[in-house]
Amino acid sequence: MNIAICDDDRLMSGQIEKLVEQVFHGETSKYNTEVFFSGDRLLDFLEQSPNYFHMYLLDIEMEGADGLETAARIREADSDAVIIFMTSHAELMSEAFEVLAFQFIIKPFDHEKTSSILSAAVRYLQKRKGVFQFVSQKKIYTFFLNQIRYIESSGRKIFLHTIDGANYEYYGTLKDAREQVKGILFAQIHNSIIINLESLSTVESNFVYLKEGEKLPISKKFHASFHEQFQQFILSR
Repeated sequence: MNIAICDDDRLMSGQIEKLVEQVFHGETSKYNTEVFFSGDRLLDFLEQSPNYFHMYLLDIEMEGADGLETAARIREADSDAVIIFMTSHAELMSEAFEVLAFQFIIKPFDHEKTSSILSAAVRYLQKRKGVFQFVSQKKIYTFFLNQIRYIESSGRKIFLHTIDGANYEYYGTLKDAREQVKGILFAQIHNSIIINLESLSTVESNFVYLKEGEKLPISKKFHASFHEQFQQFILSR
């Protein structure tokens, strides 16, 4: 999960970043935080990497693009993102309805209330975006489905390849993995490979190419079903 913190007050930014770290402490869900000290800087980042963040913690009052303007621009490009406003002025909360804010955090931050809001936001994202879970070394790992590029099996092990380039392995079966990623987004192309269709850059008759340049084979067994599902995926966009 990628979380953007945007507040022109560096002290407040540091405080909310620490609270996020405390909420996620001990969690095996992979997360990253990025701090921006103006709405303009966040929007500049998003021009290069749209839809990178899953959650936004935005101060409402900032110089340049304020939190409301920044949120409106975010919402134009991403209807699924969780937007949480931070403000010391409760009267400004009513202005945020148009961008479908998930919740508000009142400054100064109350640790218990803020932790509760952040935890609720994570649960909401997990339910809305779908998650993939597995156990490795007695720990439960959780990933959003859109964080996965492809899944492959080798022997008794499953290898999970994620969009940030990291790879994870655990003992399991591809059949069980397939059950977790049911739907139009994932397709099986080989006895040992399931791909995220959003990760594809090129589709040929017998091979697919991922955006990162990897080339994966389409076996004869899955040739027809894959191409049919890929067409459905394209039509659904």
